[in-house]
Amino acid sequence: MSVVDETAQYYAARASVYDETAGYRDPEAEQLRKPIRARYQELFRGHDVLEIACGTGYWTAAIGEVATSVLATDINSSVISIAQDRCRALDTVGFQIADAYCLDGVPTGFTAALGIWWWSHIPRGSVRTFLTVLHSKLKPGSLVLFNDHLPYEGPVRRQDPEGNTLELRSLPDERTLWVVKNFPTEGELRVALQHIAEDIQYIPRPEEKHWDLIYRTR
Repeated sequence: MSVVDETAQYYAARASVYDETAGYRDPEAEQLRKPIRARYQELFRGHDVLEIACGTGYWTAAIGEVATSVLATDINSSVISIAQDRCRALDTVGFQIADAYCLDGVPTGFTAALGIWWWSHIPRGSVRTFLTVLHSKLKPGSLVLFNDHLPYEGPVRRQDPEGNTLELRSLPDERTLWVVKNFPTEGELRVALQHIAEDIQYIPRPEEKHWDLIYRTR
């Protein structure tokens, strides 16, 4: 099984417990997320948004409250079904099962794109391919936001021959899988966007344990 397939399988198997483990059912954590939600809602207000790897739809719902439209994609039907239920009252939001590396069947013409906790799961050798595919679905000058984790300690990790960091993750049935979990530097992110993006902003947010990457497509 490839590292991409193993990562996808991990999230499919954790769909029923994902919200709890991500803190999406924790009232205290929800209070901490309020300024993040407000920041992202201001960013995407009035846009036609393509979301990559929407998972169980927490951020889909937040953006769907203010965007003109959101098409949320994920490779796993198990998480899409949860996201659909979460967003059932939002007529601005639609869903599509799609592989982020090809986005077959996904329409074009979006004015913005969103990927939360996704970039770290992209194998290093696939970053440019992914970005080329994503940008092909967007209008020139479109807004793009990626958010992901700053480096943290704790899990068991190893490097694969392609230079990816793999993190050992446990499933509810006690199986374990190796998930791609890279921690790109600002320099690596900027190199990946060379010649295909402008107005690049890398914003580390240590108080949130994440970084934001915001740019416009060329």
